[in-house]
Amino acid sequence: MSFTYKKKIRLILFVIFILSIFSLNNKTFAQENRMKKIGIRKITILHTTDMHGRILEEDGGMGLGKLNTKIVQMKKENPNTILLDVGDAIQGSEIAKDSKGESIIKLMNAMKYDVMAVGNHEFDYGYRRLLEIKDMANFPMISGNISNEYGKKDFKPYIIKEVDGIKIGIFSVITPDTQYATSPKNIEGITFLDPTIASREIVRQLKDKEVDMIVGLTHIGISKRGNYSSIDIAKNVKGIDIIVDGHSHKELDKGLKVGDTLIVQSGKYTENLGIVDIKFLGSRIISKKARLFGKDEAVELEEDKEIKKLIDEIIEENKQKSAEVTGKPREKTYIVKPGDVLFRIGKKYSVGWSEIAKHNGMKNPNKIYPGDRIKIPVK
Repeated sequence: MSFTYKKKIRLILFVIFILSIFSLNNKTFAQENRMKKIGIRKITILHTTDMHGRILEEDGGMGLGKLNTKIVQMKKENPNTILLDVGDAIQGSEIAKDSKGESIIKLMNAMKYDVMAVGNHEFDYGYRRLLEIKDMANFPMISGNISNEYGKKDFKPYIIKEVDGIKIGIFSVITPDTQYATSPKNIEGITFLDPTIASREIVRQLKDKEVDMIVGLTHIGISKRGNYSSIDIAKNVKGIDIIVDGHSHKELDKGLKVGDTLIVQSGKYTENLGIVDIKFLGSRIISKKARLFGKDEAVELEEDKEIKKLIDEIIEENKQKSAEVTGKPREKTYIVKPGDVLFRIGKKYSVGWSEIAKHNGMKNPNKIYPGDRIKIPVK
């Protein structure tokens, strides 16, 4: 076979490849146009839950930097997208603890969340602090079954958001088992109403307001770790189109259908971004499809520059506060990844590799393995 013939074959194959991509894009574009012509609209719900302050990739998930890169991509693909969180976001890591949740809210503000449910661990800094956190958020924090000592509700039970002409009612309830899941002093005077009864009343109110879709954010869980389950709510409250669940740290890859209600949950620690695509014909739902975008798929993503910059600022601020209080450097736990060497790890934290080796009592600094936990003396 001549060299010229080989070149021709390669050129033909390349042209076929380019044409196939062009054809695929044309089909997608044509499909979108057909949907518009017959009045079909698509709304996408992106959801997270139980982040527990794990904002860094080394915390076990994809981290907020890569998470936001994917969120921005999804919003470009479909501007009719809303971003929800189902609670337990502001507690669970040193970064979160150092600011009593404020640093996490700063990041969620920058990520442009639309609404957040109150989870049981939002109470861990005390109820007064929770109300301060609520005021710091640029998005509503909602819950429909929390009453204060005077019998009043400090949180809105729901919001109504209009997206591409579709009225969406979004409400939230929390597990009453919160009374056992945090220190008693954090919930003094607080009453947690039955979530099924509360949901039924809220759904009635939303129907009276003629919303087109009802979404419940249930920080309750699909498995009965306590006395309640989001499955019970789906079975006993008619009219909820989608339940975005949290608390039980479960991954529902395709969602769980209970009657006419689709229950979804994205797990924990930014390990997944939950995605639900809902199609409407006019104002009527004709399909609901759920999926998860996992941390393994996020490996090749770049971190969002704005979020990375904000995270770096928060870490530096926390380091300075710690040094002022204790006079000693803080420790950071780093989980070794494939391909890591001590020199690069040290460079990331501006610490010499020999200092890390000494701090960890390493006999052979060249022998570190994926999964090892190394203490970094952060200055």
